[in-house]
Amino acid sequence: MDILCEKSLTKTDLEHQFIVPIDFLNQPAVRDENGELKENITSFDRDGQEWRFRLAIRKNGHPKPTLTPASWHPFVKHFGLQEGDVVKFYIIRNEGARNIRIQAWRKITILGTLVLAELGKV
Repeated sequence: MDILCEKSLTKTDLEHQFIVPIDFLNQPAVRDENGELKENITSFDRDGQEWRFRLAIRKNGHPKPTLTPASWHPFVKHFGLQEGDVVKFYIIRNEGARNIRIQAWRKITILGTLVLAELGKV
């Protein structure tokens, strides 16, 4: 598995747009065959549902990449994401199409031990 991005969600990520870590832009999976950044990042959750996220990058100054609210908020709502939940974009190496996957976890404490519980269909 190649991790493209893993992040603990902030209030800004939930209420506005997902602030993408800058290293995400260096990943080959988010670039087209010409090496240009893709405008849309297509990802699949563990249930096989497709999520299309629009990548926006500031043209001047610090790039500050984001996933736009219109593309990101349906994912947040679907999984009931909260501040502190963890989202990970990754690729499974042996998949020929190099599909980007996305997962979300909630940090919970069970018997005094912090664990990550994957969010998705039960």
